[in-house]
Amino acid sequence: MLKVLGRGLILRVYTPFIKQDSTEIYDRDWFGDGKRVSFEPMKSSLHHLLGACVVALLSASCTGGAQHKPESVSGAPDQSPEPDAVLAAERAPTDPEVMYRVFAAEYLGSEGDLPAAVGEYLEAAMQSNDPQIARRATQVAFATESLQQAAMAADRWALLDPGSVEAHESAALAMLLIGDYMGAEYQINKILDIRDDSTETWMLIANLLSQGANPDDADEILNRILSERGNVESAEVLYARSHLAIRSKDLRRAFELARQAAELNPDSAEYLTWAGRLALNLKLTETGLEYVKRAWQLDPENHDLSLAYADLLARNGYEDEARSVMQEMAQVPDVMLSQILFELAANDRPAAEKLYQKFEQMDFSDLQEKSFYLAQAAEALGYMPQAIEEYRRVTEGDRALAAAIRVAELKALGGDIPAAREDLAELRRNASPVVLEESWLAEARILRGAGDREQAMLLLGEALTSLPGSIAILYTQALLAAEIGRVDTAERNLRMVIASQPENAAALNALGYTLADQTERYEEAEALIRQAYILQPEEPSIIDSMGWIAYRLGKLTEATEFLRKAWQIDKNPEIAAHLGEVLWVAGNKEEAMTIWREGRQVDAENAVLVETLERLGVTL
Repeated sequence: MLKVLGRGLILRVYTPFIKQDSTEIYDRDWFGDGKRVSFEPMKSSLHHLLGACVVALLSASCTGGAQHKPESVSGAPDQSPEPDAVLAAERAPTDPEVMYRVFAAEYLGSEGDLPAAVGEYLEAAMQSNDPQIARRATQVAFATESLQQAAMAADRWALLDPGSVEAHESAALAMLLIGDYMGAEYQINKILDIRDDSTETWMLIANLLSQGANPDDADEILNRILSERGNVESAEVLYARSHLAIRSKDLRRAFELARQAAELNPDSAEYLTWAGRLALNLKLTETGLEYVKRAWQLDPENHDLSLAYADLLARNGYEDEARSVMQEMAQVPDVMLSQILFELAANDRPAAEKLYQKFEQMDFSDLQEKSFYLAQAAEALGYMPQAIEEYRRVTEGDRALAAAIRVAELKALGGDIPAAREDLAELRRNASPVVLEESWLAEARILRGAGDREQAMLLLGEALTSLPGSIAILYTQALLAAEIGRVDTAERNLRMVIASQPENAAALNALGYTLADQTERYEEAEALIRQAYILQPEEPSIIDSMGWIAYRLGKLTEATEFLRKAWQIDKNPEIAAHLGEVLWVAGNKEEAMTIWREGRQVDAENAVLVETLERLGVTL
């Protein structure tokens, strides 16, 4: 599934973070025809090239690992240089044999001979003292599911860079996946030696164990590690073990461990909230409310926690108590907005309108902040002229750009697209690169929303003339190109993104999904999607792509497993379309119909869902 990276203003919408209706708690740029190339005749002629190109190879390539990096706050991929790439450039290997093997590995990968590429990179890692080569060898091995080689490469990486948690983490995961539990224990103990004995460290370890071992083995490994370190009963460990139990779907054990953690550390709002969340999923409503109440009492200024507690109270019939919690919050602009959204979510529009009128009359020291949040409240209530007026008052500070763009978007939603485009064009006059990028993207969104994808494509082409290095614009134009079947344009743009950011999981996934969905280049698509999956294994759009390429390759069981997981995480109509199709083809037509109906309830106009039903001749 293609994932659009959202830009511009994001309205604050009240959504509770405690799920009460499910036991699911958790929230290569290498292509070719597969020809094998012999390097021996070329070896001597290649060596004179290596000194010039190996630094570039490493700085562009040695940025991968088994773990993903988060996107930037704006939703766009981070464009800052990779520190590891800089280090790689500073200490590029000088041994000709090592340089040859690095070059050979990259070339073999570009030709599609991935097993040979893994072998060359592993040899380079073993011969070199540069941890960045071992790091790249680890990434390549993981991407091709060469787990034994991944374990060897990561172990070498950890040896060369013993202070790197990422190296030990990658080694532990690879060893867990191949069943080398003693080796994995050693690497996990190294992580514990490097990091403090904190909740975050134990959560990292629990996550590693849940990814790399079955529940029984994971628990046994953890018990051995704990017995060696003598902190079996610490709250941090119990909390992490609770998360590990939920990964194995043992909800009752997860709750018991969370309860123990919360009682050992009753001053932790995090532990109390987690225990409450599990209790609610076990239908222990009063117990769950009590834990969340205790968490809220510890930190009543925590906006999200207060909202969550109020929501729980309201959903369980305690509406007056819920409002009391909301009223106890500091009456600042963002809280006023949250209260209005809360009342709208509770289907009490009169109360929301009364709060809006009160908000209008309130005095605040920061009038621009008030206008920004008041505009969002007006928008939520459908007062579009008032919303535009308030957004226009926001002319300074970090919110000014978002407000200006939202004015244009609201004009477009009201049908005046020429005026919206004129506003954005005016915004671009003598503007900074950030304003240029955001305004181009906003105008493209407006055109796409109006159904004019061709004009949006032309606009983004103009934007790239102005900002040729913009990752966000390249990516957005690529998605548009994929939507209208221009695979060549989509592929060109996405390859440019990947060349600049080899660990950009969204771009890897987008290119892989496009090839899987609109071409028959399935092996290339699978390699790309798998690399994205290694970088972000919990991202539903990538899990969906894993299922879709498995389906394209005829692996129905594997496809179903991935798509079910994606659907559990994200009730997206496109995922519903894919899961339903796989179930339909597998003969589970009744379940397929059920999934499609659920997807249609989310968005009956979703293009992928509509096309799927029409193609299969299904009427719901």
